[in-house]
Amino acid sequence: MITRFHGIDRHKKYSTISVLNRQGEEVDFKQKCYELKEYIENLGPEDAVVMESSTGVFYWADQVESK
Repeated sequence: MITRFHGIDRHKKYSTISVLNRQGEEVDFKQKCYELKEYIENLGPEDAVVMESSTGVFYWADQVESK
């Protein structure tokens, strides 16, 4: 069951990430995540991810999908 919802806003050198629980409450916020690949590696089956459409987003979406 999905319990966390990750919203990722990609920037040139970092990402901004907000994580909500099932009740819509923000449970984590990363203003500047410089290691997105490492962040994605820690996702699990209880996580759903949405990303802003921007340059390079298909590469990152493939990384998320492979998890």
